[in-house]
Formats: sequence, structure tokens, C-alpha cells
Amino acid sequence: MTSISNASAQEKKNTTGSKATIAIVLVTSLFFIWGLTMNLVNALNSPFGNYMELSSTEAALLQVAYYGAYFVMAIPAGAIAKRFGYKGGVISGLFLFAVGSFIVIPATNAASYGLFLFAMFVIALGAASLETNCNPYITKLGDEKGESFRLNMAQSFNGVGNIVGPLILAQILSQTIAPGQAGFDEAKTKFLGDTQHIYIVIGIVLVVVLLVFAFFKLPTPPGDEEEAESGSAGDASFFGLLKRPYFALGVLAEFIFIGLQVAGMAMFSAYALAHWGPGVTAGLAATMLSILSLLFTIGRFVTTPLMAKFDPAKILGVYMTITAVLMVVVFLGLGKISVIAFLVAYLFISIGYPTIFSLTLKGIKGSAAKTGSSALVMSIVGAALIPLLLGAIQDAAGIEIAMLVTVPGFLYLAWYAFWGSKIGLKES
Repeated sequence: MTSISNASAQEKKNTTGSKATIAIVLVTSLFFIWGLTMNLVNALNSPFGNYMELSSTEAALLQVAYYGAYFVMAIPAGAIAKRFGYKGGVISGLFLFAVGSFIVIPATNAASYGLFLFAMFVIALGAASLETNCNPYITKLGDEKGESFRLNMAQSFNGVGNIVGPLILAQILSQTIAPGQAGFDEAKTKFLGDTQHIYIVIGIVLVVVLLVFAFFKLPTPPGDEEEAESGSAGDASFFGLLKRPYFALGVLAEFIFIGLQVAGMAMFSAYALAHWGPGVTAGLAATMLSILSLLFTIGRFVTTPLMAKFDPAKILGVYMTITAVLMVVVFLGLGKISVIAFLVAYLFISIGYPTIFSLTLKGIKGSAAKTGSSALVMSIVGAALIPLLLGAIQDAAGIEIAMLVTVPGFLYLAWYAFWGSKIGLKES
């Protein structure tokens, strides 16, 4: 009885108080960092393609290198976390992140796109390791009722990073000069130099953050301590987790969600150019895309406090249903009305990733949570596969049909939120 009381007191001490608060602040700062770099990579795609004189396929390799690394690193990152704890996983992620940032120096000096792709791959290995560890750590560091709230709040700063990355690049990029035009070589040299400076600063900041984490003792989430004391992780394997229907359905939901989210962002500019009407330009479409990203971030900040009062699963279900309806409006091609519907949809899409993540890991602790997190991070490969599918549909049948195909996906996400996330939960 005494040991149970001591364990309970220790768990409460670990998940409340100043140390837990500092840990949450430190880990949340990492969400901002990898959000910034992820959208910085997307923003670099076009200028790199121009100044390195790449084909569209070659330029697209930037995203392949980045998202591919998530698929490659998810399982090793989970294994590191099991062996060395969440802190070990975070430090290894920061190390890889910093190394990749510094590889940008020789890549830009040599104007080598191949070496730059390798640098982005290493950076993404670090980001994948951080995401594999930070998402479940924030989710589990506290009471189960507040899991979705904590992860959505942390992911809100990821959204802020998504906006800041392109803004930083916009400050250093002057008007793009096409190959063959006067001043191209000078503009290319300036672009590569500015890109190098950005990643040098990122690398230095990451080294400082790594040292902070190295010397700070992260509190242990409940479940990890119990596992350590008992010496048993139970069935923490991926196949063991698949016996829980809500987990298997959740991994599929995350795969579909991240694919639809990224595909929509990739297709928005083309849709706006086709449907906004007279006077629309590529510049206006790009501005509207930044508004879309802003609405996405606002959606997270506005909705997160609601999760402390209402069931996060029900909020997600309502949001995904609204998104499905808005995508039908997008399919109908009603000019400005449909473009605005596309923009507003991202206000509701905003909470999808973190909320699905926390619902999928509900009731899963210790090593099993680390394994589950690895599977969920691997599902980010949906960001590479689903856009390819929708792009093929767009080429064959038009962008409107491609947007209609997203509707069943969002309806599945709504079904998962309302019902699928509860199948087998009580028996777990």
C-alpha cells in the first residue's frame, strides 16, 4: 500500500510543478524549430529549382528527401527512445538536425544540389527523431484527460514556425532572376550565400538547445516509471498494438490526414488561379496561400482552449465533417466562393494531426507509446503518396475531381473521431 502511495506521489511530482512546466516549454520550443525548417524547405523549392536550373522532377526531390527521411527514421528513433528514454531521443534528433544544418555550408559553397539534398535528408532525420519523441512526451506528461490539449498547444507553435520559415526567406530573396538574364550569376551567388547563413544560425541555435537538454533532467511521464520499476513493457510491439482496433484505425487516419493536408496546400495555388476570376495572378495566389497557412495556425490556437472543456474527439469529428462539406463546395467550382471555402477549410483542418495522434495513443504508455509514436510518424509518408495520387487524378480528370476525391477521406476522419477512436479502447 505504501509503495503504491509513493508511486502515485512520485507520478504527481513528475507531471506537475516547475520541472514539468520547464520541460513542456523546452519541448514546445522544438515544435517551433522543426515547423520553421519544414516550411523553409517547401519555400526553398522554387528558388533552388531556378538558380540550380533544375527540372520540375529534380526540384521535387527536395520534398522526397525530406518526407522520405521521416519514414526511414521513425523506427530507429523509437528504438533510441526505448533504450535511452525520451531525452536520448531528443538529443539524438537535435544532433542530426545540427549536423544537417552545417552540411549546408559545403553544399552551398560547391553549389551542389546533391549535397544539399543530403543535408535536407539529415535535417529531416533529426526532425523525425524529435517528432517521434516530443509528440508522445508532451501527450503523456500529465493527466490523460489533457492529452489532446497539451499536444495541440505544442503543435500550435509548430504552426507558427510554418509561417515564420517562408517569411525569413522572403526577407532575403529579391526578385528572382531567370537563367540567361543579366545578373543571374550574382543573384545565384547571393541566394546560396543567404541560404547558407540561415542554416548556420539554425545550426548554432540547435547546438545551444542540445546543451540545454543535455544538462536538464527531463521528468519521466507516468507509465515509463511503472514500466521501469516492474521491468516489463507488456506487449509493446507494433503488432501487439495492432490488436487495439482504435490504434490501427488511428494510424490509417493519420496517413490519410497528413496526405490530404499537404496535397491541399500543394494544389491551392493552381485552384485559385483557375477559379478566382479576372485579375488573378501567381503573386495573388501565393498571398492567398500564406493566408491559408495563417488560418491553419489560428485554428489551432483558437481551438486548443476548447479541448480543456469539450471532448477533443467530438471537436475533431465536427471539424472534419465541416471540412468535407467545404470540399464539396470546392469541387463545385463556384468561383471566389469556392476559393474562400478552400481557405476556410484549413481553419478546421488545423487540429487534425495532433488530435488524431493523441487519440491513437490513448491508454498506451511506456515503451508501447514509443512504438506507437514511431508508427504514427511513419504515417507521414502519406504526405508523399497521397499528393501523387491526387496529382494523377488532377492530370486525368481535372482539379475539381481531385478535390472531390478528398471528401471520402475527410468523412473517414470524422468517423474515426466519433466512433473509430473508441473501438477496443475499454478493453485496452
